Amino acid sequence: MQVCLVDGSNLFFITWGAFKRMMQEKNHDLNYVIKKEDLGLFYHMLFKKSKDYLTAYKDLIFCFEGKHSTAWRKQKYPLYKENRAASKEDPNYALVGPLINDYKDLLKNFHCKVMEVENCEGDDVIYKLTEYFTSKDEQVNIVSSDKDLTQICGFFDGVSVYNPMSQTNSKCVAVTTAENYNKNIIVEKAIVGDTSDNIKGLPRVGGKTFEKMLTDKTEWAKIMGKGDNATLYETILDIVDLRRYPKEYHDKIIEEFEKEDYHEFNSQGVEAFFFEHALRKCLDEWASVSGEISMMLNGDNEISAEDEIMALLNDWQKIQIGVK
Repeated sequence: MQVCLVDGSNLFFITWGAFKRMMQEKNHDLNYVIKKEDLGLFYHMLFKKSKDYLTAYKDLIFCFEGKHSTAWRKQKYPLYKENRAASKEDPNYALVGPLINDYKDLLKNFHCKVMEVENCEGDDVIYKLTEYFTSKDEQVNIVSSDKDLTQICGFFDGVSVYNPMSQTNSKCVAVTTAENYNKNIIVEKAIVGDTSDNIKGLPRVGGKTFEKMLTDKTEWAKIMGKGDNATLYETILDIVDLRRYPKEYHDKIIEEFEKEDYHEFNSQGVEAFFFEHALRKCLDEWASVSGEISMMLNGDNEISAEDEIMALLNDWQKIQIGVK
């Protein structure tokens, strides 16, 4: 059995970033403010990114940030992700919250679970569910471009990470496995830092010094013996090593996962979403995608007569309503 854990926030934001760049280039304006009529393209891009996994996996879980998701790590290390506050000044930022909620609503029409656990980041949910499934000897495929999640390949057997930004077929080609992951990724972040999460690392320690520390115990002791370096190192390890997150929150992840059923595949609900948002391109592709999902869920190689009738009815409805 193969389980697919999708970093839902990551998938959303890499699509949002690509969409924003496209709109800026199209309008020759780096400060272009996105309009409601532009969003059809974004929805279509996000749907195309998601359908690879929706058509391939029966056991599919989308993981998002819960409320107060960074609170524990900010308490330990106040600088954590503070650099992201600047994004709120972008006039397009107001669109993000409603769009993420729309995305979650759309996903609930597919055979999947949509997880967002209070006090937990999506990475925490993915880590704990990976532990849960691999303990049952199940293969886990993680979908994310976030290199932090590659650390999980070193914790459990049978884990692969797929990068949705890859130019290859991302649902088939694993980017990171137990054989090729960066075994020092956690230590490197704790010592050198990580600009994406606003982690500064140890003062005046860069990549070359870090490489020397890995092979020279004297250099390691020298750096760790300076000032508060040893304490700071342990503090940063607490926030970057997913195994160190508090047990009470890990237990809550499993509790919420087990009490929530997989959503039933609701083809009409997906169509209604596409109609509501006037997503003609998505509607044009839906009969084919819906057929793929039905075949995958039913283990059937043929589209049923009912599905064919529904596809014809959908085409007729599109003509009558005149979706643009």
